[in-house]
Amino acid sequence: MKAMIIEGYGGAELLKMSILPVPQPGPGELLVKVHACGVNPVDYKIRQGLLPLGLTFPIILGYDISGVVESIGPGVESFVPGDEVFYSPELTTPGGYAEYHVVSEAIVSLKPDGLSHAEAASIPLAASTAWQALFDRACIEAGDVVLIHGAAGGVGSMAVQLANWAGCEVFATASTSNREYVEELGADVVIDYTSANFVEVVREETGGQGVDMVLDTVGGDVLARSFETLAPHGCVVSIAPENLQGASMEALRAAFFKNAELHCLFVERRRDTLDALARLLERRFIEPLVEEILPLDKVANAHGRLETMHGRGKIVLRIVEE
Repeated sequence: MKAMIIEGYGGAELLKMSILPVPQPGPGELLVKVHACGVNPVDYKIRQGLLPLGLTFPIILGYDISGVVESIGPGVESFVPGDEVFYSPELTTPGGYAEYHVVSEAIVSLKPDGLSHAEAASIPLAASTAWQALFDRACIEAGDVVLIHGAAGGVGSMAVQLANWAGCEVFATASTSNREYVEELGADVVIDYTSANFVEVVREETGGQGVDMVLDTVGGDVLARSFETLAPHGCVVSIAPENLQGASMEALRAAFFKNAELHCLFVERRRDTLDALARLLERRFIEPLVEEILPLDKVANAHGRLETMHGRGKIVLRIVEE
């Protein structure tokens, strides 16, 4: 099978096409013919060696997959060949920059009706992260006020939609060029981080009360300052473990005086999360946000775009023509 691999850590130029054997499913596993694979910031972070996962070269990246079950291993109960599925592989296993992929059936869900494979491949990792941050960790409810950093990105754009669907008042940070885009996603107040202090804006807009929850997708100084925006008993959920240099322990002082919570989230691959997202997608309560579809051999271009940290939605690799 064709697969895009890296044989060492470094720049996007290390990504190269290779021919590898088609993997075979073991007990409880599916062999999936990959139709589309989403590209995420974690892809280039692993490529650069920023995440110590103990991986062995060559590495196949790609952690958002939509495709068709080709065959099943012994003991598989929930799927049959021909099923259209979507899922996010574990980071410690080979990814989806390839024509075929083997995965445990436990983390796979049926592809939402009405979505193309490219649209479905934009969902699992980013939307699962947003769902688990908002509902599993922060336990947001209708009427809560939430602040979402990096609202135009993959996780942020899904979080804005989910929080809006849940009946929350949504504050969001974004660049000037993405203001209208984020408003269309459902944000009530969009803060231009290039020209405004988000702490001051939140205080002014909430009459000094603050927000009930912050989703931090940036880390560093943004994480540190987010505690200042919280209402009493509020919480911050951070998904940025690789960027903690600007988040000193001193920054936690504001959290103590507000009896606040800090949740560090590393998304868990779970079928129930994908099933919940699939229901919302099928009913069009939330929408897939595909910014661009590229062929597999252009994956280096996708990495370059993501590394600017100024993209919108998701970039998806097309493995099979639909």
